[in-house]
Amino acid sequence: MKVEYWDNKIKKVENWSGTKEEIFKKFDAENNRLRYCNGSYYKFEDKNLQQEYFDWYKSLSEGTKFKMFYGNGVVD
Repeated sequence: MKVEYWDNKIKKVENWSGTKEEIFKKFDAENNRLRYCNGSYYKFEDKNLQQEYFDWYKSLSEGTKFKMFYGNGVVD
């Protein structure tokens, strides 16, 4: 489950299916799309799942994190 916030207020709640890794990758990609928006972000409703996401993300290599953040973009 994922919750979208705007200006610290719940905007919508979605239920996603798949493996945890698939959900975490989708969650990361969705949040990265909002990185330039003001006041909008995604968060897991379940605090335990949020912590699992943070632990999963910390376990990734720097190269994987870089690819997830920049995608196919060019970095100067």
